[in-house]
Amino acid sequence: MSLDIECDVAHVSPVTGQVFRDLGIEPIINCTGVRTSYGGCNPTRPVVAAMEASGQGFVVLDELAEAIGRKLAALAGAEWGLVTAGSAAAVSQAVAACVAGNNPEKMLKLPLRGEKMVVVAADQRMAYEHAIRAVGCMVLPIGRASDLDQLQIEKIAAICLVASDIPKSALSFEQIALRSKQLGIPLIVDAAGQGPKFPNVWLQNGADLLIHSGGKYISGPQSTGFLLGSERLCRAAYLNGPPGQSFGRSMKVGKDEIIGAYVALEQWVKGGAGRAMERWRECISIMKREFLSVPGLYVQELEPDSAFCNPRIAVAWDVRTFSVNANLITKKLASARPRIVLHDCWQGSQRIVVDPTNLTKVEAEIVGRSIVHAIAEPPLEPAAPPEGAFEELAGAWQVFIDFLHGSAVHAFTLLQDHQDVAGTHIGAEVSGSCRGDIIGSKLKLFSQLPGDPLALDYEFEGTLRDGSLTGIVHLGASAPKYSGITFRRQFGQATWRAERTRTNHADSVRCTRCG
Repeated sequence: MSLDIECDVAHVSPVTGQVFRDLGIEPIINCTGVRTSYGGCNPTRPVVAAMEASGQGFVVLDELAEAIGRKLAALAGAEWGLVTAGSAAAVSQAVAACVAGNNPEKMLKLPLRGEKMVVVAADQRMAYEHAIRAVGCMVLPIGRASDLDQLQIEKIAAICLVASDIPKSALSFEQIALRSKQLGIPLIVDAAGQGPKFPNVWLQNGADLLIHSGGKYISGPQSTGFLLGSERLCRAAYLNGPPGQSFGRSMKVGKDEIIGAYVALEQWVKGGAGRAMERWRECISIMKREFLSVPGLYVQELEPDSAFCNPRIAVAWDVRTFSVNANLITKKLASARPRIVLHDCWQGSQRIVVDPTNLTKVEAEIVGRSIVHAIAEPPLEPAAPPEGAFEELAGAWQVFIDFLHGSAVHAFTLLQDHQDVAGTHIGAEVSGSCRGDIIGSKLKLFSQLPGDPLALDYEFEGTLRDGSLTGIVHLGASAPKYSGITFRRQFGQATWRAERTRTNHADSVRCTRCG
């Protein structure tokens, strides 16, 4: 079996990716699925053609909205629908509709100041609750449908659930849907991460509004989403968004994007979903053949579930057979040519998962061979750090962080066992544990502080010099199921320095966390 990858990229035309290379950026083979961080999905040729054609003329956007509203209703089996500037914008416009309808006095007072709340399930928290709070509503988690009876109903603007989490949630969808109808509270289901499927189970069973992404599985424009369901609420949502001078004016979506999103959904409903499934399974078969050609590799096909409408493939190995770590493979492939990016939230220490959503069959073969080569290649032995080469950090430190704009004062209380460091990171409002190491004078310290709804991630890198620590800190936020480096570093970097706050009397104390 040849592992010469370079010859396998001949299918890529000279134009493909060149616009990125002209900017000094190397394009990637995307094995992460439909993540926005890497561009979601590329639009299909009919979608691009429709966008190009609609971009050559003009139209009254209200008339376009009427026409698309009827077409989306027919496709989805809903009363009405609209195209939004992504699914997060759909959340904001849906909540705005539930708060203000099309009452001009209420519309022009948005965002609110916390007078209303949107109820969510305690075990369905999502990273995009900013879209709710942007309207000025508080987010209130509950665990049972009966918890609604303890609240002031007039203060509840809506209930918002996450479709992928509903099947495993402690909050019964049937009970919350029934109670929402009894109380007259609109029920929103955010299914942005799922492939559209109609007739839709959530609309059929009591949801008033349904949200889907236009730029994920259906391969529409990346910046689009759909809001479907109740005609009155969808129309109110449209009026709270562009092109009017309302709260959602900033959530502008162009005429070409509206047309492109509709064409993508129409294609998906009328056979595109089946064709996509065939291609995904063909790509998995290609990669599976590559993986099974090497003794000691174990393959698992992951079938669609409530969170994923597509199959995926996992390859694993025993550390006694191949000593390489999955993190090392991920870094190696991301810096190679062709450049292959794997999902950093799914892997284990000796396990890699590949999502075929954005792969061609040729790319699937490249990915399979590249992963096999990276696993089987003898790893370079890392240089062992000098025994006992470390500075003393145990004690209390005051930490000064300078962000791109603004600053904050934090603190560390550290214990140390040789090169291993652990302790407490005290933030401006919350605290949490931290751990890391110091090799010579170089410190790496990782912490995760509690946040709502996401944990706050800090990765400190610094150098001890003349009694002070200085360096950079990577900033991010992540949920437990998506705690990969992409999200842990999604908010960029800041600079930091730290000074001891008191003489350390615990130099000889052994760190129980480290030991």
